[in-house]
Amino acid sequence: MFNILKRITVVGFIGAIMIMIASCGDNIITDPSEIVFPDSNVSYKSHVLPLLSLSCAYIGCHNDESAAGNLRLTSHIAMFQHTGLIIRFKPDNSVLIQTIEGTLPHRATYRQDFNVNQKKGMRMWVLEGAKDN
Repeated sequence: MFNILKRITVVGFIGAIMIMIASCGDNIITDPSEIVFPDSNVSYKSHVLPLLSLSCAYIGCHNDESAAGNLRLTSHIAMFQHTGLIIRFKPDNSVLIQTIEGTLPHRATYRQDFNVNQKKGMRMWVLEGAKDN
């Protein structure tokens, strides 16, 4: 009886581990070019934050530790602590959009150029109110 319970426990444990492993991994984005924005209803958590985290908010630039130019792009709250960076509903007046689109020069070289879809997506996010969604 004890051996049967032990086998059931081990099989259940192995099954749980296999499910956890299968559900992880493939959904992790490590290349900013893999981030594709929708035409509308842009999500901060699904689109904006991953793009900025991989393209701007890394060591030596705009992460919490480095905060180049006293600017952190690691959270929705942090971005709104920098006056003028994002002006809700007004992408043309938002420094972040001007920098991403190249109309305002970036003070240093950055590792990632944004593609057309990402530029339009970031612009749409601000136009839609730069929500924390």
